[in-house]
Amino acid sequence: MSRSQQQIVKRSELLNRRTIDRRTAEEVGRVDKLWLDSHSQRAIGFTCKSGLLGNKKTWFAWAQVDAVGENVFVTINPELPELHQPEQAVCPIGLEVLTDAGNKAGTVVDYLFDVTTGSVTDYLFKSSGWRGVLDGIYLLPVGAISSLGSKRAIVSEASVSEPVQYAEGLHKKVGLVAEFLHEDYDQTLLNVAEVKRGAQNLAEKLQDKALEVRDAAQEKVAELKRQRQESVSPPPTPEPPESDL
Repeated sequence: MSRSQQQIVKRSELLNRRTIDRRTAEEVGRVDKLWLDSHSQRAIGFTCKSGLLGNKKTWFAWAQVDAVGENVFVTINPELPELHQPEQAVCPIGLEVLTDAGNKAGTVVDYLFDVTTGSVTDYLFKSSGWRGVLDGIYLLPVGAISSLGSKRAIVSEASVSEPVQYAEGLHKKVGLVAEFLHEDYDQTLLNVAEVKRGAQNLAEKLQDKALEVRDAAQEKVAELKRQRQESVSPPPTPEPPESDL
């Protein structure tokens, strides 16, 4: 594999990817589990599952990995005997994270590593709520680990006292929902206020229009009354002519 630049991936992203023999272009299985060296904290190989139920397991050394993309290309030399998993290989997923002061900080759930070298850059651990750290996925730097075993990892207490969050936990998602609802509520109030203002303006316009119609109607009624009075009033009686006597 080219060592020219880093290619950082999350371990879980490689699981179940097809494994292809570069020489024959044949699929040899799918990535089942990655293994680390507990001392160097590097990926030293992975288990590939194949067969009808995935029961057949084949070990590949990380040195055999030629490229990692949507598929994992490996170089298989048929002249060499099949490789086997070394004794120092560990799978850190599920390890209990303990501080050097004896406190439980959480559990390892994943890790980030450079596929070009196999070197782990950070572990990801789920907090157990220790020292007020809420639920979520947090970064655990490799340098913070003083000991890595088959069941637990011992880390410096300072490194997990205020960890950097990698993925949003439930509390933050709830907070985001609450914030959204609060913003939505505020926006709803604004919309209601705008509707009220619009309704008030419409009511005022309708009231003005009603007054205009009323005034026009009153003038029309007065005009009709005048016309009626003029039509029913008797004509004036002419005065008798003056006598010359």
